[in-house]
Amino acid sequence: MKKILKTSLITVGVVVGVPVLAFVGMFLKMNSEFSEFTPLETGKITENIFVVKDNIANVFIVKDSAQYVVIDCGMNPENIAEQMKTLGVNPSDVTAVLLTHSDSDHAGGLSLFKNAKLYMAKEEVKMLNGERAKFLWFGNAISRSDYTLVEDREKIQIGNLTFEGILAPGHTSGMTAFLLNDEYLFSGDIASLKNGKLAPIPAFFDMDTEQAVKSIDIIRQLPTAKYIITGHWGYTNDYQAAVKK
Repeated sequence: MKKILKTSLITVGVVVGVPVLAFVGMFLKMNSEFSEFTPLETGKITENIFVVKDNIANVFIVKDSAQYVVIDCGMNPENIAEQMKTLGVNPSDVTAVLLTHSDSDHAGGLSLFKNAKLYMAKEEVKMLNGERAKFLWFGNAISRSDYTLVEDREKIQIGNLTFEGILAPGHTSGMTAFLLNDEYLFSGDIASLKNGKLAPIPAFFDMDTEQAVKSIDIIRQLPTAKYIITGHWGYTNDYQAAVKK
């Protein structure tokens, strides 16, 4: 009887312990990779493009007359609201939010923008409905279901602003860059910037690393672009130098 009990306890320990160790290992690895991120401080990029720092990620705000458009919305609504206040921007004046993808550090602050219409790539729905998962069986979730789905290369007109959605999967199924007025490329987590050059992001964060690396070439082929503005690694105003291999 004692032998059976001992065997049972060992079995339970293994069954419980292995997933716990795997989770702890994943957590430690994630924190290590986070230390390599170089998000921008809260401030101004151009006359009408602003940035908010929310821990490891950036929220981008584009001004168009009296309205604002947000590209990605960070994780912490309270922190984002406080940082926006220093820029003189009221979240209630944000009329649209464009999500490059649905990871929590890009979509967690969504509840702050109650008056905004939400846009997201059609392919990203797979991350929300359980069809695709990022880590193990973990999918994504966002706080709203009233989103407008965007096709690859579809253009969205918001006031005087034209955004073109450019599908570049790999990090997530619907990872999408948004090209503003043919000049400003908001690339989300498609690529990092190292010494002014496009580079892959840490493979640990990708759903499909091979596809993610291929997708970088998609955003190298935008002849009118001048800026590349990333989610975690700053920006460059020299697009041609950044995309040159």
